[in-house]
Amino acid sequence: MARFKPGDRVRILPDMATPFVGLEGIIQEINANDLNVSTLDRYLVMFEWGERQSFYDAQLSPTGDQGINSRWTR
Repeated sequence: MARFKPGDRVRILPDMATPFVGLEGIIQEINANDLNVSTLDRYLVMFEWGERQSFYDAQLSPTGDQGINSRWTR
């Protein structure tokens, strides 16, 4: 079962070299792992400026501001 749902606000964790570390975004889409391994689920995250990137579950952390009522959810 996916840990996040569309509309959830997440923060990118510093587990690898990426320019997105520490930034927050909104989950747009879930691509569940075929083997039912939740840490291998991938999430499409949209950032405030409109860019979308895909991240594994383990690369994401929930923020305190969850839900689709975020000020810039599209």
